[in-house]
Order: sequence, then structure tokens, then C-alpha cells
Amino acid sequence: MPFRLAALMFRLPAICAALAVATGVAAQGTLPAPGVTTIDAEVIEGVSDLEVTARGNAEIRRDDTVIFGDVLRYNRELGRAEGEGGVRMQSGADRFYGPRLQYNTLDGTGVFEEPTFLLQREREARGGAERLEFLGKDKFRFFGAHYTTCRPGQEDWVLSAKELELDFETEEGRATSPRLHFFDVPILGAPSASFPLNNRRRSGVLAPYYSQSSQRGFELGMPFYWNIAPEYDATITPVTMSRRGTQLKNQFRYLNSAFTGDLRLEYLPDDKEFGGSREGVSLQHAQTFFSSSQPGALVGTSLTGNIDYNRVSDDRYFVDLASQVRQVTIGNLPQDAYLTYTSSFAGAPITAQARVQQFQTLQDPLAPIVAPYHRLPQLTFNGSYGNLGGFLDAALPAEYVRFQHPTLVEGERSTLNPSFATPVLAPGWFFIPKVGLRYVDYHLTENLMPGQAQSPSASIPWFSADAGLVFERPVDIFGQSRTQTLEPRLFYVYVPYRNQDAMPIFDTTVADLNYSQLFSENRFVGGDRFGDAKQVTFALTSRLLQSNGQEGVRATIAQRHYFQDERVGLTPTSQLRTTSDSDLLASLGGRPSRAWAFDVTTQWGQQQQRTERFSMAGRYTPEPGKVLNASYRFTRGTETVAGVSQVDVSGQWPVSAGWYAVGRYNYSLLDGKLLDGLAGFERNAGCWVFRAVVQKVQAAQQVTSTGLFFQLEFNGVGQVGTNDVVQLLSRNVAGYSVTNPRDDSLRPPSLQPKLPFEQVF
Repeated sequence: MPFRLAALMFRLPAICAALAVATGVAAQGTLPAPGVTTIDAEVIEGVSDLEVTARGNAEIRRDDTVIFGDVLRYNRELGRAEGEGGVRMQSGADRFYGPRLQYNTLDGTGVFEEPTFLLQREREARGGAERLEFLGKDKFRFFGAHYTTCRPGQEDWVLSAKELELDFETEEGRATSPRLHFFDVPILGAPSASFPLNNRRRSGVLAPYYSQSSQRGFELGMPFYWNIAPEYDATITPVTMSRRGTQLKNQFRYLNSAFTGDLRLEYLPDDKEFGGSREGVSLQHAQTFFSSSQPGALVGTSLTGNIDYNRVSDDRYFVDLASQVRQVTIGNLPQDAYLTYTSSFAGAPITAQARVQQFQTLQDPLAPIVAPYHRLPQLTFNGSYGNLGGFLDAALPAEYVRFQHPTLVEGERSTLNPSFATPVLAPGWFFIPKVGLRYVDYHLTENLMPGQAQSPSASIPWFSADAGLVFERPVDIFGQSRTQTLEPRLFYVYVPYRNQDAMPIFDTTVADLNYSQLFSENRFVGGDRFGDAKQVTFALTSRLLQSNGQEGVRATIAQRHYFQDERVGLTPTSQLRTTSDSDLLASLGGRPSRAWAFDVTTQWGQQQQRTERFSMAGRYTPEPGKVLNASYRFTRGTETVAGVSQVDVSGQWPVSAGWYAVGRYNYSLLDGKLLDGLAGFERNAGCWVFRAVVQKVQAAQQVTSTGLFFQLEFNGVGQVGTNDVVQLLSRNVAGYSVTNPRDDSLRPPSLQPKLPFEQVF
């Protein structure tokens, strides 16, 4: 007992100091005041103003730093804490454990011998080292360090370094002799490395990528990232392809308050199979020259510009050198630039645009296509005024285009399309009459056919009326309250006949018969034809609305009735309609639940009494990481247009714990061949994810490209393999989601961390 009393006497100054501090902060919380050091232990010996030794569950606390140990020594004058045996240290959210510690609580410097650590920053990581030096607040230097983001007991991958320095103030890291081991096998190494500790950009060599394809062979790329300035960067990637040779890929990005852009350059000096050099360039640029808002105006005043320029050296460039379907099957590369001016005049919004557009057409000798016209230039204007006089809506679109083509007729086209509408809207019904005039004038200059008029023109008035009703009633479905609607709609159009056979076809075609086209005044798409019409469209739609107003199921049936035969065709030799009714359109679709979505559409030919078009699609997505898509598309062919009959199935689904299968199967039943096939898997082990994909693409009429791509991603470190695997999967499998998102709330439920105890409510 005397011994215990003596101990209490030595401990009394520290206890009093701690009580004084606690009393001072009691009104604000339980933590000590900033800059105050407190000591707690079963026994404290020494002189509190100089140096004390704390024994038994000892604790030294200063701000967000806490040191625990069986025996701790603290020098108040120097602010130095020492511990031996089992020492634990908590600095913010970080944890350190080791046998010996020397730490200065005043400036955050010190040494920890043979520590293990847990760094809980943006992503939790753990590891150990032979020695740790504290260089100040949030600054560490590890010697003989190893590091991983795997959970305890799982050492699947480890990043080791002879020396590792982490500075969370400048958010930079440096490593000497770093080595990345995957299941004890070294897969990456370097003499030294520097890296950012957040998403901030930094110059340096990125992880290499690999792929294997039938067109390029084995492909290896070594990207170098150059952080030129905060608003400029570049990625330079030398690429070696076993079948083609060495290629250089460059990407330059720039960003400013007024503009942004992306420039990509590719150069292959000697393609061993093609026999010559090959290059490609792509530039996307967007710029705002000025932008301002006016009080009371519907829109502000602005002038913006855009450039979309693409060019390659030859027709087979993407077939041979691209691995993505969007690029492999492209036919026309746009070379487009335009300026857009937006403002208001007398309270009415106006828009004017100046544009130059041309295309590089990539031809497949076995399936040639007609190159589109170039627009050099195209000038458009659109002004609209709503509620004029309290009842009238007015619009004035206008256009001037100069069309160029190497083999077809060239010339200029001017169009003017004023229209006026008096919409009447009320709860449960609407009526919108509309009148307009289409004026078109041509001046043809080159490649005219014998006898073709040089300056044809036409003025075509038109009238339309759109009317509909909306009925509602409550219904009960499977014990749940719903609202059912019944929405009949009529759309009448009258356009008198005007002979347009002398006018060329620059950018016009016959529109597909679909639901939106049934409610359009013109059956053509483009500016060269305006079809004569005396017709009415009947449509009936019914919806089931959920309690929150969201559409659950929608059913629609529609048909157009003609009061006269058509006389305006796309060309003078085009077959004209003589029937009194259009094909019947019907659709059924919606989202009856959060997980299910479907759509079925059919076009029934009234004259032939057969299906002309049919499509159905469904998707099941119960949770992230689980999606199944299935669709079928059929279009009956004609003498000039080939038919379509395709099945497309894709999905992502867990097959066991941490294993996900992904795939797509797009098959043409008419051609009896696979158009696009993809199969792969994704393995999520918690701290690393491996993705492997095999893809087969119909790149050209008789060219099939097969590729093997993989990606090994180490959470919190980086990745090796093909860097666009995720983009490839997202494009081919609708609804695909990565299993290791940055936001843990988006992680699939099967990969969510388990609670250490059962929840009890």
C-alpha cells in the first residue's frame, strides 16, 4: 500500500494537469485543447515539469497524435516521447505498431523501428518496414518497406521498395528500387519512381499495356505521361506490334476557361504487311469566344466554336490498326468546323450558325458506299417567338448551303420555312393548328445532267392540326394502386402537290416509318423534298403510372390514313404509294419494376398482310454487377436494301464469389455469321481485379478481327494490361458496371464488406 501511495504522489501533478485541461474543454468536448500534451498511465514516475516515465497502459496524447505502450518516457522540455516493447501510435486516421519509438510531439519528427502500419487515406493500405522516419506532419520515409491494399491475411500483391517517401502535404511520393510482386512473382520494377498520392497529374512512365489480335499480333505499348502545365498535358506511347511494326501514338490535351481540346496523332513509319507508312490524326476542339446574359432575356448572348477533324492515310487503317468496334466499322470520317451565335431580338431567341463540313470516305472494295456531299459552307438561322399576341407561336428557320461532290451534281440551295401555330392547351386535352411555307431555291453549277434545270425552285404551303385527349382512372394491380391513362390522338396534314423532279438530291432520303414520323409534316428527311400529303394519323396510347407518377407500362397503336395517292417521290423513277392506309405500328414497353425493362415494336404491312419490321428487347438489372440483355431485330429486305435478322445477347453476372462472367453474342441469321462476339470474365479479389476479354469483330465484308485483351488492376496503385478494357465492356454490354468503383456504395452487394455483427432492429 505505501508503494501505491508513493506512485500516486508522483502521478499527482500529471493527474491535476489532465483534470485542469479536461475542465477547460468540458464545455466543448472531451478532447484536450490544441497544443496541450496529456499523459495517462497506471503509474507515472519522475518530475512532471522535466521528464516522466509512464508505466502500465501508458498513453501520451497531443492533438490528433496518441502514443500507447507499456512503458513510455516523455521529456516535456524537448517534447520527446520514447517507448520500448510493444508501442502503438495513432496519427489522425493512421496507425503504427512496432518495438521501439522515438517521436517529437512538437514538430512531428522521429523514428519507429520495424513498424507495421495502417494508412487510412483515400483507400486503406497496410504494410511494414525495417525503419520509419517521421519527417513532420503527414511526411514519412520508410526503409525496406512493403505495402498492399489487401486485407490482413491476404498477401496477393505487395509493392516493395528499398526506400519509400510519402509527403501527404505536397501529395507526392518517391520510391527507390520499387518492385511489384503478384503472388510472389515480380511483374514490374524500376530503379526509381515518383508518383502522386492523389489524382493529381504528374509526369512519368505509366504502366505498359498488352493485347493480342489477329490483325496486329502481339501488341505492347509503353505510355509516357508529360504534365506540361496545369492546363496542358500529353501522353506519348511507343507501340510495338509483331505483325505490323513500331507505331508512335500521341495524345495532347488542353484546357482553358474559354476552350478545351484533344489532339491525337498516330504514325506507323513502315507497316510490314501493308507495305508503307500509315498515319492518323483526330482533333476535337470547343471554344467560347464570349458569353453574357441579359436581364429578362430568355437566352443570353454567346459565340461558340467547335472543330471535329479526323483523317487517316488509307481505307483499311481502322480495319488493320484499331481494336474497337466503333472505329473498326466506321465508313465516313467527319471533318467539321462551325461557329454558333445565340442571342435574342425583341425578346425572341435567335440562333445563327456558320459551318464547313466534309468527309473522308473509307471504302471497302466488296461493299462500296456513295460518299456524302461536302457542305462548303452551310449557313443556318432560326428565330422563334412564343405567345405572340397571347395566342400565336412563330418560327423562322432559314438555310443556305453550297454542296460539293467529286462526281455528282454540285450547287447551292437556299431554303426558308416560316411557320405559325396557335396552341390551345387545357387539362385533359390539347389542340395545335399550324401553318407554314417551305421555299427552296437552287443554283446548280457542276456535273449537271443533260436537260437538267440550272435554277429550280418551289414554294410549298402546308397545314397541320394536332389534337389529343387524356383520360385517367385508378386501377388496382396485384394489390397496388396504379393510374391508367387512355390517350387518343389525331394528326392531320395537308400539303398541296408541287413538282420537284428537277431538284437534285443533296442530303435527303425517305424517312423510316416510326411513331415520331407519323406525327411529322414531311415524309422526307433533308431539305430537297417536301412530300404532298392529305392524310390523318390515328393513335391510341395507354399507360400504367405508378404512385410516384413514373411510367410503368406503355402500349401504343398507330396508323396513318391517306385521302389521296402520293405524287412526289425521292426521284422521278421512285415507286409511289397508292394505298389508302399505312402499315400498322404497335409497341408495348416500359419498366414494370426497378430490375426489369422491356420494349416490343412491330410494323404490320397492310397490303401484304405480313410483318415488315419487328424488334423486341429486354433487360434485367437487379443490382450492380448483374445485368442481362436480350434483343431481336427483323427488317424485311427490298430489291435495293438488304434485310436484317439479328439476335443480340449480352450480360454480366456473378458465377461464384468474386467471379463475374461477361459476354456478348450478336449474330446475323440471314448471313449465318457472327457480327460481334465477346467473351470474358472479371475476378475481383478485394484488393485487385483481373479482366480478360476475347473479341471477334466483322471488321469488313470479308475481314474478321479477333483480339485478346486483359487488365490487371491493383487497387490504390495502378494497372497493367490493356487500358481500355472497361471502355470495351461498357460499349458492348449495356448496363455493365465495374466491380471496384471508387464510390464503395456502388460496389455489388456480394462484394460489400460484411458487418462484424448482425444488425438488430
